[in-house]
Amino acid sequence: MTGACVTTFMTRTETDEREMGFGIRVKENQRRVFQIAYGVLGNSADAEDVAQETFLRAYQKFSSLREAERFRAWVNRIAFRLALNRQRGQRRRTVRDTAWHVAEAGTTVDGAKTAEQQVMVNRLRQEIEGLPEKLRSVLQLSLAEEMEAEDVGAVLGIHAGTVRSRLHTARKSLLEAMK
Repeated sequence: MTGACVTTFMTRTETDEREMGFGIRVKENQRRVFQIAYGVLGNSADAEDVAQETFLRAYQKFSSLREAERFRAWVNRIAFRLALNRQRGQRRRTVRDTAWHVAEAGTTVDGAKTAEQQVMVNRLRQEIEGLPEKLRSVLQLSLAEEMEAEDVGAVLGIHAGTVRSRLHTARKSLLEAMK
């Protein structure tokens, strides 16, 4: 074999090994990526789209990942950012498309208690949406996804102590707003 053939063979072998390693990592992380996207978007079809886009982007940039053991945190962060971007786009479209229409509550009257609960839930959602994004994202990952502070920190790229502090601030803010 010539030197060029050996070089080509070695390059192919390295590429095959890299792709196989990527495939294994996808299998290990696909459920978590979907859960993160679903937690942000609340829609399984959109979450599947975001998960696919996440792994496509991760594959395209996989060679730039310096530490293979940080793949999970890296891909979780990609999924979270893509889901947030999609959510923002959906909000903008919804506001634009429904600006002319006054939304009505589509609930049936089951009594004062049900109506009161619905009002409280709607108000809580509004208050959560009104939180600064850094507090809202920590709250969402910690409570809705039931992630530990360390995992939330890995997804958001912040320290676990910062996660705990922001979670405390978000809860305190919501408590004050709901009084």
